[in-house]
Amino acid sequence: MNSWSPVDYLIYLSFVFFAFGISLFLKKGLIATKFLGLLFIVLGLQTFLNYYIRPEYLLQYPHFFRTVSPLMLTIGPLYYLFQQYLLYPERKLNPALSWHFLPFALHVIEYIPFYLLPAELKILEIKEMISENTLYTIHSKYGWITMRTHIYIRFTSFFIYVSLSFIDLLKYYLSSSKSFIKNNHLIVFWLFSNMAMKFIVLGLIVYKYVIPEKDQINLPWKDFFYLVEYVLMMLFMLFNPKLLYGPSLKGLVWQQALGRMEGLGELSNKKVHSIKIVSGLEREKALLESLNRYFETERIFLNPNLTLIEVARKLKMKPRLIRIALQTEMDISFSDYVNTWRIQFAEEQCRENPKWKNYKLEVIALESGFGTRQSFNSAVKKIKGVSPGQYFSEFL
Repeated sequence: MNSWSPVDYLIYLSFVFFAFGISLFLKKGLIATKFLGLLFIVLGLQTFLNYYIRPEYLLQYPHFFRTVSPLMLTIGPLYYLFQQYLLYPERKLNPALSWHFLPFALHVIEYIPFYLLPAELKILEIKEMISENTLYTIHSKYGWITMRTHIYIRFTSFFIYVSLSFIDLLKYYLSSSKSFIKNNHLIVFWLFSNMAMKFIVLGLIVYKYVIPEKDQINLPWKDFFYLVEYVLMMLFMLFNPKLLYGPSLKGLVWQQALGRMEGLGELSNKKVHSIKIVSGLEREKALLESLNRYFETERIFLNPNLTLIEVARKLKMKPRLIRIALQTEMDISFSDYVNTWRIQFAEEQCRENPKWKNYKLEVIALESGFGTRQSFNSAVKKIKGVSPGQYFSEFL
C-alpha cells in the first residue's frame, strides 16, 4: 500500500477550489464575485497541475510541464480587480481591463511551440532539467526568455498588484468616515487580513524561489504555502457570505428623506434598516440603490459643478429615469439629493475630523462641494429647516 504525503491532498484541494470558483462565478450579484470566482478557478487548475509536475510524475505526465507558469501571472490581476469591484461595485466593466492579462497571453503564446511538441521531445527536455537539478533552467531551447527570468517576472507582477491593492485599500479606508468603517468593520478586517497574508507570502516567495538554492528539483509540501491564504479566505467567506455583497451603506440620505415624508425630524442618530419605498416599483428601487451606492463610494457630490447628465453618463442611465425615480421614491429633486449628500458629508467631517471643527462656515461650504456660501445657506435652510450657523453649532 502506497503511503500518502501531505502534498497528495492537494489533488482534493484543487477540486474544492474549482467547485468554489464555479459557484462564485455563476452567482448573481456584484461583478466582484465573477473575478473572485475566476481567481479560485485558476487556483484550482494551478493546484491540480502543480500536483502532476512533481519530480515523481514529470516523466509520466510530460504534457503538464510548463502549464502552471502562465496561470500564475493571472493571480495578481484577478485579486486586484476583485477588490476594486468589491469596494466600488457601481463601476462598469471596461474592455481596457483586458490589458491586465496581456503578460499571461504573451506567456502562453511564447510556450505554444513547446506545448505542440510530442511527448518524446518533452521528456528529453524534462530529463535535461532534472540533470541540472532544477526546474528553472537557463538552457532551455523553448521560450523567448529563460525560465529563471520568468520567476522574477512573476514575482514582480505579483508584488506590483499586491502593492496597488494595498494602496487602493488604504486610500479607501482613509477617505471613509469612522461610522462607515464601523458599519463595515468585518469586511475591512477581512481585506486587510488578506493583504497582510499576501505580504507574508511575498516574503516567503523571495526566500524560497527568488534567492537561488542548490536544490530546487524537490517540491515538498511547504512549496504550496501560498495556498493557505486562499483556504482561509474561502473559509472566512463561507462563514460570512454577506461579505460578497460589498460594504453596506449608512443611507443617511434615505433617512433624511424618510424624515420629511413621515415627519420624523432629525434621524441622524437613529438606525434605519430598510429603505422606504413609495411606489414599490423594483426598477426605481434598484436605480436608487445604485445611485446611493455610487454617491457614497465615489463621493462625486464633492464636485461643485456636478450635473444630472454627468451622473447619468457615469451610471449609463437615462437622466429622465433618475429624475423620475427620485421624485417617485423619495419626493426629492436631483439638486436636493446632491445637496443632502453634501450636508451629510459636512456633518460627518465636523463630527469626526478635528481639523473641521475649526473651519468657518465658508470653508465648510467649499470643502463639501457647495460652490458658494449662498448656495450652502439655501440648501441647509431648505433641507434642515434652520440656518447653517444653527445646524452646525453643536459640531463647531
